[in-house]
Amino acid sequence: MNKIEGNIWKLYVFQILSGLFFFVPIMVLFWQENGLSITEIMILQSIYSVIIVLLEIPTGYFADVFGRRMSLISASVFVFLALLAYGLGYNFSQFLIAEILFAFSISLISGADSAMLYDTLKDLKKERLYKKIWGNILSYSFISLALASIIGGLVGKVNLRWTMYLTLPFMFFLIPLSISLKEPHRHKLIFKKGYIVDMLRIIKTVILNNKKLKWLIIYSGVLLGFNGAGLWLYQPYFQISGLDIAYFGIVFASFYLVAALSSKYAHRIENYLGQKITLYMLIFLTGISYLLMSNFIFLFSFSFIFLQQLVNGLATPIIEDYINKATSSKIRATVLSIKNMSQRFFYAAIIPIIGWIVDVYSLIQALTILGITTLIVGIFSILMLRKVKVI
Repeated sequence: MNKIEGNIWKLYVFQILSGLFFFVPIMVLFWQENGLSITEIMILQSIYSVIIVLLEIPTGYFADVFGRRMSLISASVFVFLALLAYGLGYNFSQFLIAEILFAFSISLISGADSAMLYDTLKDLKKERLYKKIWGNILSYSFISLALASIIGGLVGKVNLRWTMYLTLPFMFFLIPLSISLKEPHRHKLIFKKGYIVDMLRIIKTVILNNKKLKWLIIYSGVLLGFNGAGLWLYQPYFQISGLDIAYFGIVFASFYLVAALSSKYAHRIENYLGQKITLYMLIFLTGISYLLMSNFIFLFSFSFIFLQQLVNGLATPIIEDYINKATSSKIRATVLSIKNMSQRFFYAAIIPIIGWIVDVYSLIQALTILGITTLIVGIFSILMLRKVKVI
């Protein structure tokens, strides 16, 4: 039990290290410095997301069959290789290789980390604490991103590429850390009919037979996919609002601190508001934030993005808690991967269109369309949650 309990603090450290992406606040500028347009940047991210969509269920299944520990070890190796490829890359094709490596890493982590935590707590008979502990872990990850953003902004002011090199050693440390994890018991894990048959059975169970779980997954995909679509517009938005590049990292850090706080207190906020109001609120805050960004342009208009970061911090621990309660441990990583696949599907579908609108029309029009689309699709998913009596 002492060894299995060690997984908890190790998952804290894993999230902290994996949040030390020093390049995030200047990434769009880095791509543009190497000749990419906004449309090409969005296409690059869309391809990345499509690859994740294709990998989500197989890698989630991999975690269920071969273990969460093995999945996290593999993810750590891939993220180190991805950063190395980015540090050495100078054009779209080379960046695409890096994004493919990133996609493998994110897919292998996706669902495996939270499934390992939940089953660790289940072994310790503390699964009731999942929402609180996972929210705390994610809050530390956001704080890590915040600190990395401040440093990355300062380093990027001198040399954009150095932010990649600075990230490399921290990604390397993930490898021995993940090796030290102990695999939790997965409660009657049985796979007898082969990988493909088992995967199809799980998909059928989630997508066709369990309507509540299906619409929770779709709602999560709409919310997090559309909320994340604005990320690559932040830096061009800072520029048109008159913010100096020296402050990009500090602003990004403030975003992550808001997300960290909302993630840390997600369980309290959800307990206070209740499931119904929480699920309504998350969609409306996302859509309205984009509309505010498009209608009010001034030096501090980046403050509207705080609404998206509030949603970013609240959504994952709350929705994953709903999903965890609706599924069993033997397929939990696969189901959570289906949830993440849904998010990537909506993200991949919208961002090339948004990138094209930015290049052909304007950033303001792109933000307006993104806000309206978020509200329309989000309200539909909420109505379906009402229909299947989730809310």
